[in-house]
Amino acid sequence: MDQATLTTMVVLYSVDVTLNTTTLLEALPLTDNLIKIEKQGMPARGSSKKDKIKRRSKKVVSKRTTGFGHNSITLVLLDSGKGTLPLKEITVKIFQNGVFHITGVLDERYDRSVMDFLQEHIKTTCAQAITKGTWELKQRRVVLMNYKTRLLDVENLSRETLYASLRARGVKANYEPSVYPAVKIYFPDTKWIAKVFRTGNIILTGMTDQQECTRLLVALQPLIQSVPKMNNAAARA
Repeated sequence: MDQATLTTMVVLYSVDVTLNTTTLLEALPLTDNLIKIEKQGMPARGSSKKDKIKRRSKKVVSKRTTGFGHNSITLVLLDSGKGTLPLKEITVKIFQNGVFHITGVLDERYDRSVMDFLQEHIKTTCAQAITKGTWELKQRRVVLMNYKTRLLDVENLSRETLYASLRARGVKANYEPSVYPAVKIYFPDTKWIAKVFRTGNIILTGMTDQQECTRLLVALQPLIQSVPKMNNAAARA
């Protein structure tokens, strides 16, 4: 099995600040770094790379009456970790209670740089959106890390054989090719999931640090090797 590579992180910041997210939507200036601001049920300002690539007609979003999403705002930023990393789009959902939910992170330098930028940008250009607070950092927590790896020397994996072998061993697994093209292997005690594709590519989800990824690979290896060699190329990995 190949070495696992980090594909994305989700990082949660809790900050001592209360923000008016509607004011941020209406008044926070867009810049070369802050390229999009949107809020549930209201017109967005700016656009992201995803918007420009898809170029498809957007569905009209119906207004919700539950209140969910009304106390948060979503921002898309271009960041390079203060010039130390490749420029990348980072998505930040800001809640009015000072929680910042950051996705698209590949290195902690991205999220730390984004938080520094947002604090300075909001304080200097949209101070009226700050209801109260000191901006003191209460907590930074990685809530999810996804990795990818692959089985070596595999070009056409029999997912049916892999799935049958796992079920025969009592391993919790799921394979519905009409819904998702991979065999999903579940690790209930840890909430990890390994998604094994026909090409031998594997997506690993549900971890919060590198050590968990290492443990998942150790747990996954014997499950893959248990597949009968005559029926499944995965056994050569």
